[in-house]
Amino acid sequence: MKRARNLLLFIAAMLVAPAWLASCGEDRWAGYAEQTKTDRWIDDTMRVWYYWREDIPGTNDLNYFTDPITFFRSLLSPQDGKGGTPYSTIDTLQAVTRSIPYTDHSYGFQFTTNRVEGNDTALYAHVLYVAQGSPAADAGLQRGDWIMQMDGHPITQDNYARLYGDGAMNLTVGYYDPAGDTILAYAGTRQMAQARAVDDNPVHYRNIYERNGKRIGYLVYNHFSSGSTLEGGGTEYDDDLREASRYFASGGVNEFVLDLRYNNGGQLSCAQLLCTLLAPASALGQTLGYVEYNSRFNPRQATLSLDESIIGSGANLDLGTLYILTSAQTASASEMLINCLKPYMNVILIGGTTEGKNVGSMSFTNQELGVRMQPIVCKLYNALAESDYENGFTADIPMDENTDAARFLPFGNENEQLLHTALSVIDGTWTTDEPQTSALHITTLGNSVARQATHSVRIDPGFKFY
Repeated sequence: MKRARNLLLFIAAMLVAPAWLASCGEDRWAGYAEQTKTDRWIDDTMRVWYYWREDIPGTNDLNYFTDPITFFRSLLSPQDGKGGTPYSTIDTLQAVTRSIPYTDHSYGFQFTTNRVEGNDTALYAHVLYVAQGSPAADAGLQRGDWIMQMDGHPITQDNYARLYGDGAMNLTVGYYDPAGDTILAYAGTRQMAQARAVDDNPVHYRNIYERNGKRIGYLVYNHFSSGSTLEGGGTEYDDDLREASRYFASGGVNEFVLDLRYNNGGQLSCAQLLCTLLAPASALGQTLGYVEYNSRFNPRQATLSLDESIIGSGANLDLGTLYILTSAQTASASEMLINCLKPYMNVILIGGTTEGKNVGSMSFTNQELGVRMQPIVCKLYNALAESDYENGFTADIPMDENTDAARFLPFGNENEQLLHTALSVIDGTWTTDEPQTSALHITTLGNSVARQATHSVRIDPGFKFY
């Protein structure tokens, strides 16, 4: 009887279904069909390219009627990402920016949000760096400034996101007073224009120092991007990097400090270029590393070389030792550079432990369906088959630039904490017991650089392996 009753209920449901679908309208049915089409494209692409393809659930365990973002996440491996945040990403084309992340609408500066001793309610924003020609630069902001108020209101957890990009605003800016070991506000305010598209050139600062007969090059390089658009094929930033290498070569540089403390990654091609510019001349033409794809590929590995031809108008600096300034924001392509140069030269890290991203991604776009996804497609190795930095690289000389307010100084200042340490190590004057010059207690809560994270090394379409 129970089976017969269930059969009758099923027949009744089938009779009602056509009328229900009609009542919903053709648009809803078309929407479901389009959604299923998108999910099928996502599924097909992931089963070919995803590095952890063996972890994708079987088709019978998937719901092809969910929205594309939810469906994409249902395919991901537990090995993908950290802290519950996957490295693989997806978005609609309407939400995808074609420029370096978050520069289409920005004030053009990076900052940390902080609690400062003596103020338990408001936050202070500490400026890390400012892009040239940006609203922040026009307002006179510079590295080391403290933003204390926006339009006369304290900065809080609820409103600090305005600093990423909003309308015109008045900023109350502070400075560190070493005499009182405190932060004081400037008289008056700074007027900052509304957010706009910003050109954040990664070749941010360069200089040459002479210490005890050594010529020391210093480069602040803030992201691995070949040009101002991610998909436009621009090479202006790579050309600036080549020009910087000529500057160092003509200056007779024989030691080098590379500042990657705010560089959380980017394009594989840029990492290859920078490695080739810095590596010993004897390493040119040799294997830089390789990528490993999933088990579906035969062969699984594609080799990356220190290709002298990509130097172009630049110059190989023929270095034996490289000093790299790092932080928790140093990730992805920055870590690839560290890992891949270690077999060929002495790499010394000064600063914080890096993030630990040893994987690469590719972009897949379906214009018809309006979706672009960036799944992890490979793991990255150096020439010695090493890729064991998923927990980051620990600095040889650990140091946190936020612990000494008096030495948080503009790039290039020889007393700036991390640069001072590198220069002192190079000239042989550094000691482990250098005194702390500020006792001001600062607690860093967030870092805007993290918003730019690419989650993996980006492998551009058509990139040539060997």
